[in-house]
Amino acid sequence: MGSSSTRDLAGTFRHAVEDYIYAMTDAGIDVSIDATYRPVKRSYLMHWSWRIVNDGLDASRIPTLAGVDIEWEHPTKAESIKSASDMVAALSIRRLRTRPALRSQHNFGLAIDMAISWNGTVFVKDARGTLVRIDTMPRTGMNRQLIAVAASDGVKKDYGGNKDVPLWSNNGR
Repeated sequence: MGSSSTRDLAGTFRHAVEDYIYAMTDAGIDVSIDATYRPVKRSYLMHWSWRIVNDGLDASRIPTLAGVDIEWEHPTKAESIKSASDMVAALSIRRLRTRPALRSQHNFGLAIDMAISWNGTVFVKDARGTLVRIDTMPRTGMNRQLIAVAASDGVKKDYGGNKDVPLWSNNGR
């Protein structure tokens, strides 16, 4: 299992994220945390199951990972795909638009996945305590003004565009 608690984030990044989330919620922005810390074994399962389902990867080509007892290859290709599809659903990554990383900042407690939304214009405090008027679209975590506020706190938006919309980290990856 992974975590969706900011308590499982590392050091100063944890404090930066908590400050940023506080500033957003104080401004009336809805924030829903999906994931913070992710064990390497979970990343492995996410990566390879998604690849079988979405990239058509041959299950027999998947390398093993110590401590993960799984048979990717089944008697037929259809059965391998069905089992991988079941895992993709169980791991809640069916709608993910990009291949999950084998290793990511999540493995070090340096990333967070959040759904962010609001209505109308909001005023969010940046790290210096300055109120920033956010009145542009979209009203999601992809808003450029909100991304700038986050950067002032040391929380950087994934720079992969719309592929990994909920991802924020210490380095934008």
